[in-house]
Amino acid sequence: MLTADHPNALWLREVYGVDLQPDPADAGLTQEERDRRHAEHVAKSMARMSPDLIIHTGGVKLAVTADMAFMKAYGRRRASLSDSGDVSIIAINQVLADDTYGILHFRSRTKRGDHVWERVGMGAWRFEDGMAVEHWELSNGPKWDAYYLEGDPDFNGDAIEYWTRGQR
Repeated sequence: MLTADHPNALWLREVYGVDLQPDPADAGLTQEERDRRHAEHVAKSMARMSPDLIIHTGGVKLAVTADMAFMKAYGRRRASLSDSGDVSIIAINQVLADDTYGILHFRSRTKRGDHVWERVGMGAWRFEDGMAVEHWELSNGPKWDAYYLEGDPDFNGDAIEYWTRGQR
């Protein structure tokens, strides 16, 4: 049974920063310290992801199913196509998980210049032996494509080439 207090649900909450409250003392941090803390968070999150993790990206034209190496390049490319490192989670509506699956329902924002794309989305995860082994990004596919393709309108190629352009 999917529950909000299952260890996989708690991990997802941590990965997505659900329980992180802004600390007023953080306002004075240097960019170097912010980057260090972010790197620590990413490393801790990645420790529960299988090196053989499979990702299913959002989109229709830009949809890809690929491996962990692709996921890392894809993350860098998405960040390069948006301001502020890509997706900002505005609100998490629900996180549920069991030993096999986890799902979260959220509202997020992505910004590039004057173009702000706010959306409701879901992330689904599959687990084996406590490790995340598969991830699906569930969003409005046509709007996903429109937002990201607008960031590189001269690109001509397939989805894998698009997401890894300049990233490998």
